[in-house]
Amino acid sequence: MTSKRDSLTLAERSALSGVGRERTAGARHCWVSGLPGDQGRWPGLLAEWAQRDGSWFGRVVYAVDDGGRVVLVEAWVAAAHLQSAG
Repeated sequence: MTSKRDSLTLAERSALSGVGRERTAGARHCWVSGLPGDQGRWPGLLAEWAQRDGSWFGRVVYAVDDGGRVVLVEAWVAAAHLQSAG
């Protein structure tokens, strides 16, 4: 059985959106772990780096399991708590 496509694919819609690849060029997948008060390990997306008082921090968005519900957190996290995911 063949299916007839009535709409654009995700790739086609993305190409037409006007948002270029350069807008996300700096974003990288990472792991957030070892935060004070919570020893979990969460998948995240590193958006940018900043140096403060001689230390590096990454602005990340990461997903946390909150008792069966996923919560997204955006925070500046010390580099010591970030690991490359790939």
